[in-house]
Amino acid sequence: MKAPEHFDQTAIRYFEYVTDELEKIGKLDPTNQIIIERLAFNLATVEACERELFKDGYTVMGPHGKKEHPSVSTQMKAQSKIIESFKLLGLDASQKFKEEQAKPEDLSQDPLLKVLGIV
Repeated sequence: MKAPEHFDQTAIRYFEYVTDELEKIGKLDPTNQIIIERLAFNLATVEACERELFKDGYTVMGPHGKKEHPSVSTQMKAQSKIIESFKLLGLDASQKFKEEQAKPEDLSQDPLLKVLGIV
């Protein structure tokens, strides 16, 4: 899977990181490429917004006094899209919990089953 050509270096770095990590856990599916692209874009957007906020502060002067820096709302929107992408890719905490619950439990060391001679 290859990052789109129009991505900047930050988005490409995130795209490659996400695809590498998904491949490690066996969840890399070519049909999810658009979700992975949006995730990488939004991660890069959050990073860019954070850079601006660290440089400019969280407020800017407007015609009627101080107001919230525009990057604050952009960052918040991108963060919500990141969480949505995690859910779509099955990477959120609730999905991990469901997968853990679905795993068969190792009962080989259960004392009761040993006494009964089942294991």
